[in-house]
Amino acid sequence: MKPSRYNLLAERLLFSFFVFLGVFIVLFRMFIVSWESLLALVAGAGAVLLLTAGVQRKRPESGFWITVRNWIPIPGIFFGYRMVLFLINNDRNHPAFMPCRDEWLIAADRWIFGADPTVWLERLTVPWLTELMQIFYAANYFLPLTLGIVLYLKGERLPYQKTLFAITLGYILSYLGYFVIPAIGPRFTLPHSVPLEGILIRERLAGLIYALDPAPRDCFPSGHTQISLVTLWLAYRFRRGIFYLYLPIVAGLVVSTVYLRYHYVIDVIAGAALAGVVIVLARGAEKRIGE
Repeated sequence: MKPSRYNLLAERLLFSFFVFLGVFIVLFRMFIVSWESLLALVAGAGAVLLLTAGVQRKRPESGFWITVRNWIPIPGIFFGYRMVLFLINNDRNHPAFMPCRDEWLIAADRWIFGADPTVWLERLTVPWLTELMQIFYAANYFLPLTLGIVLYLKGERLPYQKTLFAITLGYILSYLGYFVIPAIGPRFTLPHSVPLEGILIRERLAGLIYALDPAPRDCFPSGHTQISLVTLWLAYRFRRGIFYLYLPIVAGLVVSTVYLRYHYVIDVIAGAALAGVVIVLARGAEKRIGE
């Protein structure tokens, strides 16, 4: 699957984001624990990205390097997310650095609804629904990857690379939002009297999420909402059968972000709006490239 200009766009997005992270670390190094190590990691990630593209161009017939280049944005996206969490949670010695802005989001929800939606939803909370919502929520981690694997294995070169570019764009834009409005979410900030209890695997899934990110400040915008909607749009374009399979899952996933108290409703609204921005930008890039 020969790389195209969509590979180059995804790589440039990631590299630009790594540059942003590096500049952020240098500018705010007095607030960041182990800033030298974090800066070295970011520089290393950028170097790996450039090296991979350079080696593949020198060996254009190498199936190994073609495969690596087609998939390298995936670990780059994951690495970028981990770096974001390190930076926006890096306030143990400096509480004033990147403070939570949950009060803004709570105020927005109350202004729109006159109440706290996650608290209101307690009247609907039952174990079987909580179980289902947790499964929907966890599906977010597999929806874009599954679509990409199907397109790749089917040899649909441009659909796969367009998908990879759009997903990369979506993740990076959501990451930038976390720097603008860091927030930990209603499960930590609002009083809830009804516990979220499942039936079989809800606690295990939730425990895994909490273990990975015990208090992440990645609520605004809702990346779950944005990425799942962008993935749904891509599935509609390139794999209509997968679209119909994804449609109820994505609908449940969006609801689950609030039901499970991970997000405020304003986060979901922002995530949906950002999905629209990503779609417009991705379509604009396609028109310019002309492939």
